[in-house]
This record gives sequence, C-alpha cells and structure tokens, in this order.
Amino acid sequence: MITKAQLYDYGIEYKGRWTHEIKAICPKCSTSRKKKTEPCLSVNTENGVFVCHHCEWSGKVVEEKKMREKYIKYNKPKYNKSDVSDAMLKYFKSRGIPQEVVIKNKITEEKVYMPQVQREANTIRFNYFRDGECVNVKYRDRNKNFKQVAGAEKVFYGLDDIKEKEHVIIVEGEFDKLSFDALGLDFCVSVPDGAPNANAKNVEAKFSYLDNCYKYFENKTKIFIAVDNDANGRRLLEELSRRLGRDRVWIIDFPEDCKDANDVLVKHGQERLYECYEDARAYPIEGVFGVDSVEEMLWDSYHNGKEKGLTTGYPSLDGHYSLRAAEFDVFTGIPSHGKTSFCFQIMINSSILYGWKWGVFSPENYPINELYETLIEMYVGSTSDIDADSRMNINEYDAGMKFVNKHFFAVYPEDSFSLDNVLERFQYLVRTKGIKGVIIDPYNQLDHDYSGMSEANHVANTLNKIRRFTKANDVKFMVVAHPITMRSAAGTNTMDNEVPTAYRISGGANWYNKADNIITVHRPNPKDPRDTTSHIHVQKIKFQKLVGIPTGAPISFNYHRPSGRFYENGEYPLDDLVNKIDSDRLPY
Repeated sequence: MITKAQLYDYGIEYKGRWTHEIKAICPKCSTSRKKKTEPCLSVNTENGVFVCHHCEWSGKVVEEKKMREKYIKYNKPKYNKSDVSDAMLKYFKSRGIPQEVVIKNKITEEKVYMPQVQREANTIRFNYFRDGECVNVKYRDRNKNFKQVAGAEKVFYGLDDIKEKEHVIIVEGEFDKLSFDALGLDFCVSVPDGAPNANAKNVEAKFSYLDNCYKYFENKTKIFIAVDNDANGRRLLEELSRRLGRDRVWIIDFPEDCKDANDVLVKHGQERLYECYEDARAYPIEGVFGVDSVEEMLWDSYHNGKEKGLTTGYPSLDGHYSLRAAEFDVFTGIPSHGKTSFCFQIMINSSILYGWKWGVFSPENYPINELYETLIEMYVGSTSDIDADSRMNINEYDAGMKFVNKHFFAVYPEDSFSLDNVLERFQYLVRTKGIKGVIIDPYNQLDHDYSGMSEANHVANTLNKIRRFTKANDVKFMVVAHPITMRSAAGTNTMDNEVPTAYRISGGANWYNKADNIITVHRPNPKDPRDTTSHIHVQKIKFQKLVGIPTGAPISFNYHRPSGRFYENGEYPLDDLVNKIDSDRLPY
C-alpha cells in the first residue's frame, strides 16, 4: 500500500480517512476550475494507480525504490557525456562547475512536481549515495525551490567521497560541494538541509544526518567547515564543531562580498577559492585571542541581542533561573529532599520544549531500567506501578518509552567511576547523539583519587575539569552534590533542617566559586509525609542579566509522588505538550 507522503511527491494532497479507494483534488486541473475544491482524482491506495475524471491525468505512484532506477538519458552531442541536457550543462558551467564534476557526482535531470509552484518543473536531481546506493534525492528547480524524497534517509551529500580520506570539508549546499570538487579537493560533503534558523530553539531534527553518518568522521584528523557567511551559517558552524570536536575543526572564511564557496568561485575564480582553503584558521578553543577571532559573534550579539536563558517550563522559576548551555550548575540539599527529582524534571522539560538530549550518570538509579522507569513516569505524569489504582495505560507507557529512548542516554562505566571515564562517555554522546546536557548524580559516587593532595585541591581540580568540558562541548552540566553531615539541632539528638548552601558541600568554597548557578532543593516540613511542599532556593546566578536573579523568598512547588513530577500552583505547565496517545487510566 502506498502512503500519503508518496502521494505528496506527485503533488496530490489528501487529509481524509485512508481507504482502499480515495478521491483527492487534482493538482493538474483543479486550480483552473470553478469548483476548485471538488475531488476529481481517484486513487487506488493498494497499487498506486490514479486517474483524474476531469482532465484525464493518470499514472502510478512509484514507491521509494524509484530513486534507485537508472538515470534519465538525453539525446545530446558526443561532447556532452553527462546525464544532463546541454542546457543544464551550460548552467553548471556558468556556476563554475565543469562537466567532469557533474559526471563524478552522478547528477541527473528530471521533470517532477514541485509543491512550491504547484506544477511540474524541470529540476536538477542531486543523488545522495551511501556505499554506492542512492538513498535520497534532492530536486532543485530554476527558482531555487527544493524538495527531497519523502521518508528517505538523511545523509551528507557526497558521503562516499570521504570514506577513505584523512580530511573533510563540510559545506552548506550542493553547489558549494561541487565548487571544491572543481578545485580537485574531492573530500567535501554538504549538509542535506542547509543551516538551521539562527533563532530556532529546537534544532535537533535538523541534525539527524550527523547521527546517521558519524562513523565517517571518526578517523578524520582535520575537519574544515565552510558554511555561509550569515547568522544561520554561524549557527550551523557552532553545532557541527560541537558535535565533531572543536579540537580538530578548521574554519574556512570567505571574502566580504561572497556568502559561500560557489559565490567565491563565480566572482573570483578557482585560485581565490583555493586560497580560502589554504588560509583556514583553527577553531578558537582556549588561550589568548583578539577581537578578530570572535568578531562575527560580537556583531551577531549586537544586532540580535545576547543569548538569554530559555524557559524551564515553570513561569515562577524563570525570573530566577533559566537554561543556558555551556554553564555548570550545582544542585544541593538535604538527602531525600528531591535534588535528583528536580534535576530530572528540568531535564525532561528541556527535552519537551527544545528537544534537548541528555547523558545521565546516576549510579544510585541502577539498574538502568529503574532510571528509565522514573523518567517515563515523570514524562507521562502517572505511575506504572501495577498495584496503583490509577495506572498509566499501555499506550502511554509506550509513548513515554519512545520519548525517553530519544532523549536520555545512561552512562555506567563498569570498569571505573572516575571522572575521566564518565567524561569520555559523555564526549562520545556529544559526538554521536548530539546531547545538549549531562548530569552527574551524585558527585560522591565518582571514584576520587586524591594522590597525596588535599580534599580542597582535589575538588578544585575536578571542578576545573568539569568547567572545561562544559565550555568545550557547549553543554549544560548539572552536578548533584550532598552537603556534609547535617548538624544536630541545639540541645537535641536530631539533625537540623537548615537550608544548606554550597559552602556545606565537601570541599567548601570551591563549589561556590566554580559553579555558574547554584540551586538548593529543600522540604520545609519533611517529617509530615502528607506535606509534599518543596522549596527551590536559587542561591547563585553568575550571569544575572541573562539567566535570572537569585531568590529572596523560596519558590514553592508541590511534589507529586506517583509520577515524580513537580507541580506549580497545582498544575504541570507542560501537560498540553506531552504527547499522550490516550489519557484514560486502565487498571492493569
């Protein structure tokens, strides 16, 4: 049976119930008819055969194997040995792309329906290959409209060219890749979807091709990035360099009058484009830099504003604490007061709102299925306990499992819980999954080797290493840290319920000095099991103009034990965004 997506490739849109025979609006004649919305096109969804009863347009929907058919051949003079027409070959030549590059990249030509203009158009067919097999096609018409095969695999354009190469150049478009090929630099690939919008908060879907293709970059010693000279291009540069490792990234800059590689080739020729490649500069990681090394970022900040924190999902908290990557946050509090649960809540909220993915080192939530069970319950908003009166149903459990599987990755190195070992796993997840945040929960579960140094010096060295990792990988880094043993209340044998600060964490002032943000989770009445009030004390915010102002009075939440959620004013603000398939509770 064919799909709606396959129909859409033929310009046929259908939103009704899917049956053996359907009727749709004909993309060929309906726009010119008086009854524009009358469905006159019959489609057999079993075999894909369609016919219009008005204009008699007919055909058959071909499934995804269509892209693997032999390429279209044209009657052309002998000097044109490519699989495009003379007119198309002339167009490539006007863009500085010689015939041999067109042939090498197996570019073809095809007349297809383009939804942007609602008609068939002659297009360049950029064929995407992985291991010699065409797995995707991007069509481009003369008006710079694009479309790809629905449901096809997202990979870099030119992926097979870099399999055995030590270096790689990454560009933003197919013509830029062809431009470097024209110089003989045949180790270039293009991203399939261009650059993300500079102001977009959720860009995870834009980078699925990195997950699909990461193994092709593992052996590269140098990764050159040559993206468009605009705000969107800079956003692409930042994410590619973060995922692929900034220690091996080199940036190719273009002249001020050129926005991309093909622009340089057309305006200034091959020699100038090659000079841009030779003049590539290393990505600035650490050390001393002048204004020129971050000039583009400074202008971007001036024109578009500084990067402010993103909402946590809780309006009452946002004025005091918001989410910014590349920051190191410490969460502390008396044991069993909800530090871990509140961190998990903020992590889940970020995944719902922005698609953030997380690496989780939480040995106290071992075995791993216990960790995932906790996250599933918090996402769905109900318990999975088989004995509960109001238990989530099987569809909700499945939806929760899929959400957690996409956004959370447990780290549990069995050989050693050293910080280096944990960071090595986090680094792997940055590069292969694009995680945007990590958590160590709790700090005292790490293996600590003092090697003759004082505890204070060891803590300082450890936190410095965490800060370097945070900045280099542009991640939100959360650490849950227990305070030292609580003091006895005066004249009693019971522990006090004083709100602890970072100074009471083992290692003292280092925690307060090194962290960007410090939050204490505290239960004001822990002896009453019916009182689920939880207070959030925001004790330190380093960048207050961008992230928030520390609290005076605490922010009050209610902890919902069955789900593990935190409620604000009796509600969970993101409930409408949670993808529940069926909200009915079933007693099984």
